[in-house]
Amino acid sequence: MSMKVIVTFSGGKDSLAALLWTREHITKNFTTVFCDTGWEHPLTYEYINRIADKLHLDLVTLKSKKYDGMVDLARQKKRWPSTRARFCTQELKTKTCIDYVLDEVHDNMLMIQGIRAAESASRAKMQAQCTYFKYYFEPYGYDKAGKPKKHTYRDKEVRAFREKFADDLLRPVFDWSAQQVIDYILDAGLEPNPLYRMGYKRVGCWPCVMANQRDILNISRQNPERIEQIAALETEFHSSFFGPKKIPAHAITSGNKYPDIRDVVRYVEWQNATGSLFDDDTATSCMSYYGLCE
Repeated sequence: MSMKVIVTFSGGKDSLAALLWTREHITKNFTTVFCDTGWEHPLTYEYINRIADKLHLDLVTLKSKKYDGMVDLARQKKRWPSTRARFCTQELKTKTCIDYVLDEVHDNMLMIQGIRAAESASRAKMQAQCTYFKYYFEPYGYDKAGKPKKHTYRDKEVRAFREKFADDLLRPVFDWSAQQVIDYILDAGLEPNPLYRMGYKRVGCWPCVMANQRDILNISRQNPERIEQIAALETEFHSSFFGPKKIPAHAITSGNKYPDIRDVVRYVEWQNATGSLFDDDTATSCMSYYGLCE
């Protein structure tokens, strides 16, 4: 029985460790998929291509068919994503990867993801091994009326795929610590994404709407032009990049409920200067069942 092995790779340490584990324990004959939001750090794009060249990966870059990256998505939605409305992951990664599976993978499939339980409480509730289309067939939650909620995107095609092919999913580094991940990468003769050495806690969207204070401070100091780009887009969209609880209300200079990006930068600079260091580092990882965010 044939099976197509697919490894999702974001450029982050966990997905790289899962990729290396696949090479060591399953096969070197697999497809690596990178979902490009158009909102990554330039060094992440360089790093992904460098790893692909070094390991001779069959790298497939996936992009949304509907939106031309994060900025176009926010422009069409007339707002930025938020912690409660993470349509960025849904539109630019999840649906894009599902499209790839349904349109290109006409075979039994094993999907490999670099998700670790220790990253967040939400991820700890996941399983190390299950099926890719799991939540089309069982509820991932319930609404206020107690009605089960399931995934519905291209539902008929997903069910048709399931009737013909396996959709196995494996998360080989699920129970690993961050140190185990780093050690595994170094033992393979590779270096993690250089953004980690530059002080970033996470890589992926640059920045993510859930970015912690450390990453915001890094961007403001290393790439202030990115802050100015976001400020201009906030004005264009009439939408703040971060939510109302990102910083205390007293730190918002405009008098609005939502801080603008410059308010947030001023606040994290002040926090750093006064020694109140980065107390928002818990539960800031963007989470997707489909394992497409670092």
